[in-house]
Amino acid sequence: MRFRLRNCGAGSSLDHGVKEIVPIIYQVQRARDGKSFATRQVEARQRGTTIFTLLASFQKVESGFEHQEVLMPCVPGPETLLSMEELRERRITDPRLPMHYRNNVALTKFIPWPIEIKFCDTSDSSKQSHPSLKYWFKARGKLSDDAALHRCVVAYASDLIFSGVSLNPHRRRGVKTASLSLDHSIWFHRPVRADDWLLFVIESPSASGGRGFVTGHMFNKKGERGRSVEDRWCDILAAIRLEVIGEAAQCPSFPCHSKAIVQLLSLLISAVIVRRRSIA
Repeated sequence: MRFRLRNCGAGSSLDHGVKEIVPIIYQVQRARDGKSFATRQVEARQRGTTIFTLLASFQKVESGFEHQEVLMPCVPGPETLLSMEELRERRITDPRLPMHYRNNVALTKFIPWPIEIKFCDTSDSSKQSHPSLKYWFKARGKLSDDAALHRCVVAYASDLIFSGVSLNPHRRRGVKTASLSLDHSIWFHRPVRADDWLLFVIESPSASGGRGFVTGHMFNKKGERGRSVEDRWCDILAAIRLEVIGEAAQCPSFPCHSKAIVQLLSLLISAVIVRRRSIA
């Protein structure tokens, strides 16, 4: 019987002093096995402490009613937009920008992500703006036809710069902020390829009490919604550096592909780490 990941929710506890040289052990538990649905719970543990949890729900592949009320906004196509590398090069060489700003950009360590991103709005991220963001993204290079791999890559990309959107109205020069995902949930509506351009539309309807709420929708170039994302975060007024390496534990095989779950959780943790490196 063929099952497909329907939705997953992850919660982090990355304030327990994660160590780079200590392996991460993933423990998968069978929460439920039904005829059409199955659920797995995963704990990522280091030195006996849970640092990350994942609850994944799977559904047997089947046909049913379909509708889509959320429409893709009108934005420039990815072919007309600049990549992050091209934007960085433009900021370094643009004579209209102050020299000290250009020097700071040039001296800032830049490590290309495995995800290519093209922002629909290229305004200065250090300035206050609306709590929303739109950008195209895709994996660098060509991926195999493994659908589970594409879901894992999309999950990885979903948390790279997602929660920080809620900080946009509160950004001020000289104040360095960061965000830590508390609960990150993803709903997989339709199959999608992570090596084709996907539009990520992100909004933050609320923030208060040191916490924010962010939602997002992903569309393919045809305007079909493939993923919905939701995140609750805690703000941090300091830079954090975390270094983690993960080792997936051997898990018993079952229809829901426990290895894919472990890979998904590992990639979600990696997204948090990449985000930390980008602000540290």
